[in-house]
Amino acid sequence: MFNITLLSSFHKIHGKCNPHELYKIIQEIEPEIIFEELSNVGFDIIYSAGYQPQTVEAITITHYLRTHSIKHFPVDNYPIKETELLSDAQIIWDTSSEYRDLWNQKLLRVNQDGYVFLNSNECTAMLDRISTIEEAVLTEINDLKLLNQHKAEKILHDKREYVMLSNIYNISKQYPFERALFICGAEHRLPFRKKIKEFISKETLKLEWTFYNDN
Repeated sequence: MFNITLLSSFHKIHGKCNPHELYKIIQEIEPEIIFEELSNVGFDIIYSAGYQPQTVEAITITHYLRTHSIKHFPVDNYPIKETELLSDAQIIWDTSSEYRDLWNQKLLRVNQDGYVFLNSNECTAMLDRISTIEEAVLTEINDLKLLNQHKAEKILHDKREYVMLSNIYNISKQYPFERALFICGAEHRLPFRKKIKEFISKETLKLEWTFYNDN
């Protein structure tokens, strides 16, 4: 009872990170509920009649819902727009060759290995190193505006992760399940490992968490 799998994704179609591969994973897990990294507003728009979904997750889930009677819920609270985040990325890209190399490696591995890579310790370590370089470069060039923006984004994501977990636990109390799936960006995998331990220790509802392809 209450088995839930966390699956890391990339959101964009890129090589083996595609709707076909994600569909196979969902078929393998057979969830009764899917939790999505979407706000209520984004969820309502994406799954409204006539809307053409763009992300790997929305395309796949829309297709899956045609033949499977399951529930799916948004658990995020912030309708993020790509233009609002990482305005400092170009400066970091221009400054650090290691940053460029890591991003190119990441895209290559996502293209070649898809969800196997996205749900690996190698990917987690790569994303952690990318984040470290971002902060180091902004500190080195001493651009306080960009550094403060970068720190604010980290705080925002930290809060979002707590909100998503809280919503998952609250929804799970209302809709008991045998198997559920939580799909989120790969950059959240490590932070969620730590936060889930907090929730396990304090929540009365005991969810049995599994990280897809854990190694």
